[in-house]
Amino acid sequence: MTERMHPMIPCALRAQPGPRSAMSPGLSLALSIALALCLCLCLSLSGAGRAHAAAPLQPIEVIVFAGANAMPSYVAQEKGFFAREGLAVNITATPNSGFQISSLVAGKFHVASTAIDNLIAYQEGQGTAKLDREPDMVAIMGISSAELSLFAVPEVRTIADLKGRDLALDSLSTGYAFVLRYLLEKAGLGPADFRFVAVGNSRARLQSLREGKFAAALITEPFTGVARQEGFTLLGEGVSALGGYQANVRIVNRAWANENPKAVVGYIRALLSAIDWIYDPANREEAARILASRVKVGEAAALASVDGMTRGQSALQRNGEMDMQGLRNVIMLRERYGVPQKKMGPPSRYYDPTWYQKARARP
Repeated sequence: MTERMHPMIPCALRAQPGPRSAMSPGLSLALSIALALCLCLCLSLSGAGRAHAAAPLQPIEVIVFAGANAMPSYVAQEKGFFAREGLAVNITATPNSGFQISSLVAGKFHVASTAIDNLIAYQEGQGTAKLDREPDMVAIMGISSAELSLFAVPEVRTIADLKGRDLALDSLSTGYAFVLRYLLEKAGLGPADFRFVAVGNSRARLQSLREGKFAAALITEPFTGVARQEGFTLLGEGVSALGGYQANVRIVNRAWANENPKAVVGYIRALLSAIDWIYDPANREEAARILASRVKVGEAAALASVDGMTRGQSALQRNGEMDMQGLRNVIMLRERYGVPQKKMGPPSRYYDPTWYQKARARP
């Protein structure tokens, strides 16, 4: 009697002529079916794998101030969190806030890691750099307050000693200039008692102290640790003098975010994963190595900076959530010191939580 094969069995798996097996017809049929199903499953998985591997990553250009506030970006890149969200992120360090904001507005970058005060300044026509179009930027998540440390050359021991001296800043009317002005005024110095000079980022400001060009400078992590090690005088903390202050955020051009919502949500998710990773004590030493290699500081200073990211006033905001009272304080300072003086908008003018909420809502 001729053995009939199940119609689902591929020809290649059908019994070929040869010596008769002791295997029963029923068992042979079941084995053949199992082999066929395994083959189909393997082919299906292989095809899905090829399709997944072929999916291109969306390129994202990010511009940052090299330092502790960029750590979530460094970690997300090195640990594959961006790639997991379908993004190929390139990170560029900016020399100053003017270059950063003007380049973002011009569309040369998609995301900027910056102080939210920079966004407000340029949105309200108070920025110092020239823009090639009307800005429409918005913050998409909070990152941290900041350790805004006022360091001075060793012979300067108090804030009063700064009277009549030059102080180094990133920019004269953006970033943390108003925090420093507030700190100096609380210590009894008026606007005529000091002169601000735009120097650039924290690395450049620290170097200006080394060269004796300025009496004091506002320094942020991880360069605060370096300044301490090198014997400069810590005169005060700007954020402590002010109270809550939303410092670093991530900002985008609103039109680009509206056109690329999946990329924005994926970017936020990757940073949230990076923040979780940084907060894990098991990753402390690796995090310090990442920071040291990216910012070119010693591992001791990097380790102190990493510790500061997880505790204290400059710690990374655990869930990337915006400090709304801190944002109101930023707006208050800009209304007080901004030129030309004007009434600023409400927080919703500068921060849109839409993409952040979608990122946090992932099942």
